[in-house]
Amino acid sequence: MFDYIAELYNEFLVVRSTHEVFSLQSVVAFAYVVALIRSIYRAHFNKELFTDFLSIAVVCVKYLLTSLLMERVFVYIAETGNWHSAQNVYLALFAINMLSMYVAYWLHTHLSFKFGLLFLAVIKLTGIVAVSHLIIWFKFVVLNTQEAHEWLHYIYSVTVLSVSILLAIAMLFPNILRTRFGCIIGLNLPRRQE
Repeated sequence: MFDYIAELYNEFLVVRSTHEVFSLQSVVAFAYVVALIRSIYRAHFNKELFTDFLSIAVVCVKYLLTSLLMERVFVYIAETGNWHSAQNVYLALFAINMLSMYVAYWLHTHLSFKFGLLFLAVIKLTGIVAVSHLIIWFKFVVLNTQEAHEWLHYIYSVTVLSVSILLAIAMLFPNILRTRFGCIIGLNLPRRQE
């Protein structure tokens, strides 16, 4: 059973030097772009909450920065073969996620003055991704264990990808956060109907 899960992980989630046109990461990136364009369009016609627009913009910029950083790391590893020093990228990813949470909060306190459900979902889900990056960095760099606890790699990859997909759903359909399914996406406790 574990071998089958490992094979699925290697097939769909491991980044290789030969990029395929279709991957889950490209679908998530496309969904983020569609969410940003849709948000700009809806904001133009005053049909988008400003808090949702700010949240979507921050997530898209963060995703762009982390994608460019990872692409640069892959080029560095391909050119030098030094993957040991490249593992500090997880600490940089942690810092970028924490910075994006601060920027989202700062923008909301200075521009929006309202914290919507999408903002709260973005903060919670980004926090999960940030902690995941910190844990994997701690394993690789501080503990210096590369092969041991391989299950941690799978949990890390599935967590980051799942959160990215949940963020894409929440950004594409912000009103879904008001439903029971949205409580799962936004990690909220359901409210009692009286």
